[in-house]
Amino acid sequence: MRTFLIHLVIFSLSAVAQIKNEPTSKEEGPATLATTRGQVVDENAYYRIPRLDLAPGAEMQLRQHNRDIVFVVLGGDGLVLTPPKSSEPEKLTDGEARFFRSGVNPRIANPIGKLSQALLIELKQHWDAEIRPCTEPMKCTRPIRMGELQIGETTSLFTNGFVSAYRHRLASGATLTSSYFSATGKDHLLLVPLTALRANFGGTDEALRRGQAYTSDATEIEVNAGSGEVRWVVIRVQIPRA
Repeated sequence: MRTFLIHLVIFSLSAVAQIKNEPTSKEEGPATLATTRGQVVDENAYYRIPRLDLAPGAEMQLRQHNRDIVFVVLGGDGLVLTPPKSSEPEKLTDGEARFFRSGVNPRIANPIGKLSQALLIELKQHWDAEIRPCTEPMKCTRPIRMGELQIGETTSLFTNGFVSAYRHRLASGATLTSSYFSATGKDHLLLVPLTALRANFGGTDEALRRGQAYTSDATEIEVNAGSGEVRWVVIRVQIPRA
């Protein structure tokens, strides 16, 4: 009986060790048990958008399901990115958006002591044109002015002529109207609030939560800051006219 109990204990410990070493998802590859991928928050003909939750100490390799992706950081400055074929990790900041071509699988880690979140925006269409990140700060960020007063700024993040990303900041009490019209194609927009905000999409008024993904075919967006500063990211996909 004693021998049986010893074997049972050894088997139980072995099973626990096996569970701890298994990846949390067969698609995502090796990761700590603290790593979880939230449910898909939106999907249409242009995007599939899962939310990614990384608990303290979590690490995982991104998988794109044979699609180009845009990775948008939601809150905090703790996530660390390690690009493929590189040993130099890069610290990611709140509101940062990175484009990764299909087949490029970077590693994401959360070394800080609180939960970090991001959106993994899978692009359902692909264009061979090379993505060009904006790397000149003086040219990337443009002030938003109302008369002589600066009320915010718009930062160009990257573009290839078909997929573009912008980050906006607007001071409290200010309003920004952005037009997205192209004579050469049709634009489809994805707005990711970095703070709660109100926005009007071609006549449709919406109250959006931080991290909520909102897609629209509107050619004009108006954002009202209200009583506090607001920030958001816009992903713009242009579909050329046939």
